[in-house]
Amino acid sequence: MPGRHSGTAHFRPDIEGLRAVAVLMVLAFHAGLPFAPGGFAGVDVFFVISGFLITGLLVREVERSGRVSLLTFYARRAKRLLPAASLVLVATGILSWLFIPRIRWAEIGGDLVASAAYLVNWRLASRSVDYLAEDSVASPVQHYWSLAVEEQFYIFWPLLIVLGAWLVHRHRLRTRPVLGALLVLVVLASLGWSVVATATQPETAYFVTTTRLWELGIGGLVAITAPFWQRVAPGPATGIAWAGLLALASSATLLGPATPWPGSAALLPTLGTAAVIAGGFAARSRGPVRLLGAAPMREIGATSYSLYLWHWPLLVVAAAAWGELSLWQGVAIAALSYVPARLTYALVENPIRSAPVMSRLPTLALGLGAACTVLGVGAGLTLVRGMASSIEQAEAAPGASAMLGGDQPAVEPTGPGSGDVDVDVDVDGDGDGDGNGATASTAPNTSQGEGEGDRVPDLAATGPDLSRIDLTPESISPDPLLATKDVPALYARGCSGKLGETEVVRCVAGDPDGELVVALVGDSKIGQWGDVLEQLATEQGWALHLYTRSGCTWTAATIDDDGSCLQWGQRVHERLLGPEQPDVVIVSGVKHGAGEGTGQERRDRLSAGYVDYWSDLGRVGVPVIVLSDTPSPGEVSVYECVSEHRDDVSHCAFGRSDGSGTTALREAAARVATATFLTMNDWICPLEDCPPVIGDVLVYRQGSHITNTYAVSLLEPLRARLVPVVEEAVAASAASSR
Repeated sequence: MPGRHSGTAHFRPDIEGLRAVAVLMVLAFHAGLPFAPGGFAGVDVFFVISGFLITGLLVREVERSGRVSLLTFYARRAKRLLPAASLVLVATGILSWLFIPRIRWAEIGGDLVASAAYLVNWRLASRSVDYLAEDSVASPVQHYWSLAVEEQFYIFWPLLIVLGAWLVHRHRLRTRPVLGALLVLVVLASLGWSVVATATQPETAYFVTTTRLWELGIGGLVAITAPFWQRVAPGPATGIAWAGLLALASSATLLGPATPWPGSAALLPTLGTAAVIAGGFAARSRGPVRLLGAAPMREIGATSYSLYLWHWPLLVVAAAAWGELSLWQGVAIAALSYVPARLTYALVENPIRSAPVMSRLPTLALGLGAACTVLGVGAGLTLVRGMASSIEQAEAAPGASAMLGGDQPAVEPTGPGSGDVDVDVDVDGDGDGDGNGATASTAPNTSQGEGEGDRVPDLAATGPDLSRIDLTPESISPDPLLATKDVPALYARGCSGKLGETEVVRCVAGDPDGELVVALVGDSKIGQWGDVLEQLATEQGWALHLYTRSGCTWTAATIDDDGSCLQWGQRVHERLLGPEQPDVVIVSGVKHGAGEGTGQERRDRLSAGYVDYWSDLGRVGVPVIVLSDTPSPGEVSVYECVSEHRDDVSHCAFGRSDGSGTTALREAAARVATATFLTMNDWICPLEDCPPVIGDVLVYRQGSHITNTYAVSLLEPLRARLVPVVEEAVAASAASSR
C-alpha cells in the first residue's frame, strides 16, 4: 500500500486510482454488500501494487548507484507506514476498552501487540488451527495481517535485490535480467506452495507470508519489465488495461468466501492488477487510465491506506456495542470511516512522510518508527493487563477456585472431592504407552436438569428435581473470565490431536490394570466428558483409553476438512479392531457435515458413516454407547454474555435443542443392534430456555461445549445412567459370544 511513484519514477494517477479500486473492494466486502462477495481480493490488488512500487524504487536505485541503501529504504517505510498504523492501534485499544466486553481484552491486546510488531498474520494463522479458540470472533485489528505480510516483504525483498546487485557487479551482468530471474524463482516457489497449502492447510494458508510472496512478486516483475511495456503501442496497451479491469470486476463479483484462497484462484485479481499497471505505461490518457486517474479516484486512492486502517475496527467495535449490524449500518460505518481516514492522512500520514527533516535524517525516521511501535505495543499490553487484573480479582473472589461437590446432584454444594488418574500417551501408534505417569486432579460438582431418557434403564431415566434449580446465582464457578481455561485435563496432557493431524494419540486413564477396557472415541464433544469419565472409570475399576481429535467426528463419512479427519478415523478404527480392542466404546460427536447436498442428505451420510464403524465393532463383540451432542447456544456466546450480565444471567438463556450432532447419532444408534443411545441433555438444559448458570455453576465455555466444572458436577447422574448401560452391554456381548 505504500509508495506513490511508478516504475518510471513519475507519478501515475491511474495507480492511485487502482488503489482506490482495491480499498473500495475491501470496504464493500466488509460492509456486506451482496454484489461484492469477492471484495476480499482487494487485498491482493494492494499486494501487486506494493510489489510494483517497491521493486521499481529499488531497481532504479541499483541502476543509478549500483547499490541499495538499506538504511534509507527502511527509514522511508517507517515514516510512511508506522505513524498512521500506530495511531489506529492506540485508538482501537481505547475503543476496545470502552465498548468491547472485558472478556475479549486479553485476546485483542495480544493482537494489538502482534500488529504493532507486524507479526499478527502468523498469530491469526496459529489461532485458525487452535480448536480451543473456536469461539474467537473477528479481531478489530484482524485486517493488519495484510500489513504484516507487506512489512515482512519489505525486510526480505531489499536483501534479494542486494544479492542481485552483487551478482550484477561480480559477473558484469545486466541488472534487470538478473533481478528478474531471481524474482521468477521466488514467484514460482511461492505460487506453488500457495496452491499446495491452500488445498492441504486452508486455515493457515490465507494468512501466512509464504503463500502471498508471489503476489507481490507479480507486481515486481511488472516493474522490472517496465521498458518493454513502455514500448507497447497505445491501442494494445489500452486493451490490456481494460482486460485487467474486467478481471478485477470479475474477482469482486464472481468469487466468494467459499473460494479456496489464495491458491490458483488469486491469479485472477493479481494478473488483472498487473495488466492494468502494465497497460497503463503506454495507454496514456485513454479509457482505463483516464477513468482511474479521475479526481475522485485519486482522492480515495491517496487516503486508501488510512481508510483501510480505520474502517475495520469501527465495524467490529460497532458490532460489539450494538449487536449484529444490518447491511445499511455496515455500509454507513464503512462510509463514515472516511472521516477519520482523511484526518489521519492530512494531519499525520502526509505531513510526516513529506517532512524534509525526515528525508535528511533517516535515523530520525527510524527512531520515530520505533516510538510508534512502542505506542502500539503499549496499547495492547494495557488491554492485556486490564484483563489480567480482572482475572486476579475473579480468582481472589470467595469460592472462585473451589470445586463444588455433593453426594447427589443438588443446588447447594456440600463439599469437595478428588481423584487421580495416570495417563499413558501413545503417540507413535504402536499401541504401547510410554508410561509418563502424568496426573490430574478432578472433583465432583453440583447441577440439575430434566429427564428424557432414550433406550436407557429406568434408573438412568431419573431426571433432575426442577424445584431445586437456582437461577439467581450468588457466585459463578468458573468465573466467566476463566471459562475458556475450564477444559478437561486431556488437552494439557496432549491427549487430543490437533487440526490437520492424522496421527492417533491414545491416552490411558482410570485404572490402567482394570479388567474392563472402555474406549472414549471422537471429537471434542466426547472429550468434554473426559475428566468426569476418568473419575468414574477410576471408581469403577475400568481402564479408560482415550482416542480424541478436536474437530474430527469419528465416522467413515468424509467430513468437511482436508481429509485428515477421515484418515485419523480410519486409523483409530483399525486399532480398535486390532490388538487395542476394548470391551466397550463410548462415542459422541458434533455435526461437521458430510460433503455436499441438503442438510438431510449430509446427515444421512454422517449417520451411515457411524453405522459402518459401529457395526464393525459389533461384529467383533464390542458394543457402543452413544452419548448425545450437547444443546447448542447458537449465536450466543454464553460465558461472554454472563460476564456482561452477572446481575441477571437470564439475558443469556437460549432455546433448548438436542445439539447439532444428536440426530445423526440417534439415527445411527437405532440402526446398530449393539449400540445404545444415552443423553445427558436434560441435566444440561432442564428448562425450555437453557439457563447459562445452574447451581452457581457456569454451564458453557466455547461454543456448545460445557465447562469442565459443570461436566464433573454431573458425576452422580452420569453414573446412574452410564454404569448400568455399560454393564448390560458388556453382559449382552459376552452372552452372544458363548
